Amino acid sequence: MTQAVATLGEEGTGSYAQAGPYRLHYHEDGQGPAVIMLHGGGPGATAWSNFSGNIGRFAERHRTLLVDMLGFGGSDPVVFESEPATTVRARALRNLMDTLGIEKASFVGNSMGGTTAMAFAVDYPERTERLILIGAAGKTRTVIAPQPTEGHRRLAEAGRDPNVETMQALVNTMLFDPSLMTSGALEERVQAARKESHRNAAARSTAPWRDQTDEFSRIAAKTLIVWGREDRVNPLEIGLQLLRDIPDSRLHVFRNCGHWAQIEHEAEFNRIALEFLAAA
Repeated sequence: MTQAVATLGEEGTGSYAQAGPYRLHYHEDGQGPAVIMLHGGGPGATAWSNFSGNIGRFAERHRTLLVDMLGFGGSDPVVFESEPATTVRARALRNLMDTLGIEKASFVGNSMGGTTAMAFAVDYPERTERLILIGAAGKTRTVIAPQPTEGHRRLAEAGRDPNVETMQALVNTMLFDPSLMTSGALEERVQAARKESHRNAAARSTAPWRDQTDEFSRIAAKTLIVWGREDRVNPLEIGLQLLRDIPDSRLHVFRNCGHWAQIEHEAEFNRIALEFLAAA
């Protein structure tokens, strides 16, 4: 872990920036080619909770940003009305890059973050270097796995009523080994999920989902798809579909792994991801 992250931690690496009409909160460390990490969309999710174990290793080689997505963490709440949330979030990231003087970036996206990264790569290909997608869906239709999955049912339950019980049930589907989530971290996630401004904005949002299934073939960026074999939120079947449809893609599957490969297999994920970013 780099000196900045080791000594400053979550609060010390945090900053705010104006991204068009929105204010985004993010963590930053390191120098070099830019890498932007985007967290998933579960209740109480934040950039730090998803990627605190990864920022240090990435910052040894890259200018690394962990961004709280619109509607999460310290970033602005947003009522999504006409445009799909994925489209608005991708545009906010472009505006953030403009503000911070980042011409091009690679993206590491978990679940919803990966979905947003794919939308960004389609909408702003000239600003996209490479993609690393962890359990990302893009509203892909499954053939084998029933919908909604167990994980998505637990996400909805915890979103409606975030408490220790519903959040623990969610974590049990997210992680192959739920003991990795400490009681303190679980409580922090519950409190984050109860943020009234974000809950109210989400409840008032009426925009349709962006169906990206016909867009995957338009992703020009070199892409690493990462999946947990035991993912109960977005099943491995989706990863195989992405491998089929994204032209320059490859797939790495972790055994004994759920929806958060970057957490459950932190060291190996860091190694594989950094090697992918460095490869010619």
